[in-house]
Amino acid sequence: MQWLDALVRPFERYADALSAQNHAIVAFVSFCIFVGVIALGFVPVTRRIETSGYSTADLQAATTREEVDTILQGFEPVIESVMLLSILDYVFIVAGFFLFFSLHSLSLKALVGHDRLVLIPKIGMALTVVSRLLDSLENLWVILIYTNPDDYATILISLMNNSEALKWMVVSVEYPMLGISIAVALLTRFTSLFDGRAKSPQ
Repeated sequence: MQWLDALVRPFERYADALSAQNHAIVAFVSFCIFVGVIALGFVPVTRRIETSGYSTADLQAATTREEVDTILQGFEPVIESVMLLSILDYVFIVAGFFLFFSLHSLSLKALVGHDRLVLIPKIGMALTVVSRLLDSLENLWVILIYTNPDDYATILISLMNNSEALKWMVVSVEYPMLGISIAVALLTRFTSLFDGRAKSPQ
């Protein structure tokens, strides 16, 4: 299947670009940023936004122009916090991308020589690309709406809703796939070490 090889080749190149140690460093730094954005960014900024009576989640769930306009009016006193949250969301997206890609790369290195099992981290990488792309698009539609509250295109509401729905569909598979990828890599490494000891001369 040449098309599949062409699809996953960039993932293999990313995994080969760094050593396992460097991938671990990238994963650790990305994880710190990932968690830090949530704890120090999303939580306090979201609380400030919610003083308006609405949250960005309410905006993303709105399906009609009337609902969106009502929420945008409520956002006016906290619009700077809404903008900050959008910026933090992109930082979160980038950090999550490198975190997931480096963890999958570590799994990929551990599964070298296992033709079928190696597909697990590759599929996980593909899911990460799709989920981060959908998250970025969702964030873009939100920005285009609140930065032009009086004259935004109504189609942006549908694009926002659809991007969010598709994102959560992919994420619901993406996170378990990461867990499976790590578990299979650890199990394979443990099994190979056990077999090596069993075969070593007494």
